[in-house]
Amino acid sequence: GEELAGEGLAGEPAGQEEAKVRELRRRLVALGQELQSQPHVGIATPRELPGELNPEKLTDDTLRRFLVARRWNLDKAFQMYSKFAEYRLRVPEGSIAAADVSVGLRHKKTFLLPDVGEPCFLTVMQRHIVSECPDGEAFKYTQFSFDRINNYLKKQGEEKVVFVFDFTGFGWDNLDVKTAAEILKQAQDYNPERLKKAILFNAPTLFWTLWKMITPLMDSRTQKKFKFCYNIEDLKKHFPASGVPESMGGEAPESSWVPIEDV
Repeated sequence: GEELAGEGLAGEPAGQEEAKVRELRRRLVALGQELQSQPHVGIATPRELPGELNPEKLTDDTLRRFLVARRWNLDKAFQMYSKFAEYRLRVPEGSIAAADVSVGLRHKKTFLLPDVGEPCFLTVMQRHIVSECPDGEAFKYTQFSFDRINNYLKKQGEEKVVFVFDFTGFGWDNLDVKTAAEILKQAQDYNPERLKKAILFNAPTLFWTLWKMITPLMDSRTQKKFKFCYNIEDLKKHFPASGVPESMGGEAPESSWVPIEDV
């Protein structure tokens, strides 16, 4: 809960926040019980609630993330979580295998940076070759990556993640509005308040074409979390040099980065 401390109800007693977390859980459990009674959902056992509506998944930290994302509006947080739960019934966690995203993995573009001191994932934008990606790859690769990231956060006992996008050498072959929109949708709708900040490194002139297309898709909270860096001095305001990739002026060789499929 510490990660989301300080993002509560302005001027409201802490007890009111806890009451909203409890009420959101009550509503979601009731929704799960309602779904449970519908035979088409295909529940394995009568006592098992579907997917993300299982009480074990409805932790205080998880519910708090959805409430913060909707500025503690209980009805809006309930709608948001319900859509997330419905999505997860269609696309269960871990249902997309490495074999389903073989092109994206072959590009070797997404990594965990293990020596930054906090959960941090790097995407090397120049390695994303749009023309080689089959239809549906944008959705599958993004979901595959988020599943790995969420599992990693759970194992580390962390709630938030830093993303680094290295735009060095970024060109027309790499410009992909569809994938950028998919990342934003999954980050905002299905993984709210997971993003601590996003570092955009060495963004070229061409990047601003993409930026203008995706900023209307961002809520104001998300947009404020994007930081632009152009050299190692900029990056050192956010990370120790020992954890920054050598390719970005730091000290971490690529051999130390962990490929997303191995996270």
